[in-house]
Amino acid sequence: MQISKFRRGAAGKAGRSGRESGIRRLLVAQALSQTGFVVLNLAMPLLAATTLQASPFQVSMVSASQTVAFLLIGLPVGVWVDRMRRRPVMIVADLVRAAALAPVPVLWMLDMLSVVHLCAAAFVVGMATVFFDVSEQSYLPHLVGRDGLVRANARLVAVDQTASVAGPGMAGMIVQAVTAPLAIVVSCVSYVASALAVARIDGPPEKAVRGPRERLDRSIRQGIVYVLGHTVLRPLVACSTTMTFCWSMGYGMLLVLLAQELEASALTIGLLFTAGGVGGLAATAVVGRLVERLGDGRVIVLSVTLAAPCTLLAGLAETGPRLALVACAQFAFAAGLVIYNVAQVSYRQRSVPPELLGRVNATVRFFAWGARPLGALLGGAVAEFYDVRSAVWAGAAGTALAALWLLLSPLRGMRVLPASEPPVEKDAL
Repeated sequence: MQISKFRRGAAGKAGRSGRESGIRRLLVAQALSQTGFVVLNLAMPLLAATTLQASPFQVSMVSASQTVAFLLIGLPVGVWVDRMRRRPVMIVADLVRAAALAPVPVLWMLDMLSVVHLCAAAFVVGMATVFFDVSEQSYLPHLVGRDGLVRANARLVAVDQTASVAGPGMAGMIVQAVTAPLAIVVSCVSYVASALAVARIDGPPEKAVRGPRERLDRSIRQGIVYVLGHTVLRPLVACSTTMTFCWSMGYGMLLVLLAQELEASALTIGLLFTAGGVGGLAATAVVGRLVERLGDGRVIVLSVTLAAPCTLLAGLAETGPRLALVACAQFAFAAGLVIYNVAQVSYRQRSVPPELLGRVNATVRFFAWGARPLGALLGGAVAEFYDVRSAVWAGAAGTALAALWLLLSPLRGMRVLPASEPPVEKDAL
């Protein structure tokens, strides 16, 4: 009896130790991957706007290329990820991202780099990012267990925001010191290092799904029906999609406004966008306590309602002290967005059945991230037909109104979100 208890206790400690080791390595991988993403997110549009002297619409095309993959393959990736072991998918995705970026600085040194090359590299990186992100969100419950999701997500977001603090400033310094094309090298190296970190995770072994597989369209429909039939997930997806679409309208054009019209240096732009990382990092320190004290339902509604309107400050930016308004907008919006994302992603991972999680995550990403390229292109079109500042204002106004999806939904009166599953149509399964 005592020996049996001892063995169970030792096994439990070993399991906890293995999970902690696994999450630490996943955190390292996330830090490296996110650093690559943040640097790329700033360096790519700046490279187009400054080095290549691209028009506002061409800059928006580069931004759109980074996320259009979520529209093209976002839904089938969820099905494929549900059928595969997630960790190898993450490793391959990182290596593909690095390989896609490697030719950019070479083409620049040969004086052959064009906007078309940037769009192509951004597109391939975006395709691999879809696989990586869906796999990571679906792998996390397997690694830490459902009870550890809020803490694990908060730690992952803290890592993201730490990278967001360092990334833009680092990208700005590199762009200023050695030009934008060489800043791409930082992202390339980050993705290779991330792949090595994921390869060293020694969490519980995954099992690939065996047996007969349903048709792809039928499996995709399961994820869509689940999300759109869920009283909680439906308004969350609508809110996320609206915020992403509208903020993408303004983000690329805000870079153009700062770089071309206000003539801010690359270092200044990087430091202004660093404020977003600082705000997000500060939010990770309090999100767990906020969820415990207020409930995840209230936290989700309040975070968007209070933070999204702050994006309007970016439209007031001018040369001199008023450039700081961009930093204020970034800080407030990022803080609210982090709190919102930790709460709603943890809820999704906790409440969705494991066999549907990949498809549900992919469906959410399809709507929310798939809106980014459309928003970026619309922002470029507004800038071409009117002016760059009008595009920034339009994006900020739409972002501020995204909270209406939550305020007009049942979430407004929910302190704690229910974990029950929605009824799913019979013919969808």
